[in-house]
Amino acid sequence: MMVYILLLAAFALAKGGDVCTVDSVVWVGEHESFDESQMAPARGNPCDAWESLAAKLERYYEDKGFVAARVFGNLRGDGSSRLLELRLERGSAFVWAPPENMDSSGTKTEVFRRLSGIEEGAAVSLTDLERSERKLARVGYFEKTAPVKIFRDPVRNRIIPVYSMRKANISEAEGLLTYSSDGNVWEGQVDVNLYNIAGTARDLMLEGFTGEDSRHLIGSYKEPWVLGTAWNVVLRGNYDEEIVETLDDSTGEYGEIVEKTVVGEVGVTRDIGFDFTVGVYFGISEDDKHSSFEMSYVSLDRFVLPRSGWRLNAAATWKMDRPDSLDNFLTAAAAAVAYYPLYGNFISRFTGAAGGVFPTDASLKRADLFTLGGLDSFKGMPYRFLRTRSYGFSELALLWQDGYDLSIEAFYQPGLFRRMNPGHGWSREQNYGLGFTQYRGSWSVNLYYALRNGENYLDGIIGFGLKTLF
Repeated sequence: MMVYILLLAAFALAKGGDVCTVDSVVWVGEHESFDESQMAPARGNPCDAWESLAAKLERYYEDKGFVAARVFGNLRGDGSSRLLELRLERGSAFVWAPPENMDSSGTKTEVFRRLSGIEEGAAVSLTDLERSERKLARVGYFEKTAPVKIFRDPVRNRIIPVYSMRKANISEAEGLLTYSSDGNVWEGQVDVNLYNIAGTARDLMLEGFTGEDSRHLIGSYKEPWVLGTAWNVVLRGNYDEEIVETLDDSTGEYGEIVEKTVVGEVGVTRDIGFDFTVGVYFGISEDDKHSSFEMSYVSLDRFVLPRSGWRLNAAATWKMDRPDSLDNFLTAAAAAVAYYPLYGNFISRFTGAAGGVFPTDASLKRADLFTLGGLDSFKGMPYRFLRTRSYGFSELALLWQDGYDLSIEAFYQPGLFRRMNPGHGWSREQNYGLGFTQYRGSWSVNLYYALRNGENYLDGIIGFGLKTLF
């Protein structure tokens, strides 16, 4: 605003004329002191500055149910100093009617209404309507075919939000194969994710991995809106099998053992507004019990190949009742990803993640440590390549995207992690590489090549993924 005023003043002085300013503000008709306070900054500013203030005041009332609210202004007097006469017409207050969808969403009507986040009977808010449309576009179940519209109920003071959301083929089966010439190691991963099962917003996710010396299986299932409440019940479980090298203190010889870990969890989650989700989980394994609190924030513009917005995930887990130690300890981890459009099809992606165990001298088993390596952390490492008690990394990526079909990226990841015995202290890590994703109808291909700093360019990780959508 200050820059605008200075430019306007400079322009007027250059022309040799006077700047039209508002000398005083008067109201006519019914209004409140709040309205006066919102429009008071117009005094002493250029004569057209009141219009932006009026737009903000109108938006305020539109979000309180007065969708027809308007602020009218009239400048009176001659010369450079004018009197601004204001009048507010709020009109009638409106509440939301049940949301409707004009397209074939493949989702039950009541489920769609719950997913929209618009509550029947609540005061109309056009800001909430915009947030609702963005939420439906990024949840992945739908494709937006037209902007949301609003219609007035001819009988009652109700506004009917009408969306145009078509069912999207978002359930997926994906296979990922990676190869590292450093050790001639092949690894494979299979993911099966079923979203919005039978149009009920139920989700089932399964992930399996097998490598040279480890196997991993993880699964989760979400049952939405249990007993008609806003809470979802989530069941999660994972199985780890890993070959670990050991040292026999009596003979000084190295050997191998197979460590197996099974963990089961049950939790409840719920949405807070349109962007936040919180959850509480309770879990058990063969040697501990634990509880965790998790939070996520998502404002991405879409589910597939996002171009803008944020994703933030954070979790804190308290582990207790270990038979081999008196230590109870806390693990905390967080990760954030932000997309920013640059120019044309070019996009930047910023990522930051960190995790740690507290207290730092807690007695830990190998299964209690964080795992690093793979597409979700250091891309230049094999999947779940190392374990550590604390870590941090960031990523800067430059992407070129062609709509929903093609994405090419170059990335750089600096980071560090705490070395385990026999090493100690912090180890620095740098990964970099290229990625390619191509969608064709219900199929997609994913290729990437990633290197660790100091490696020969022929010793990087080569990944090839094939996905089908249904």
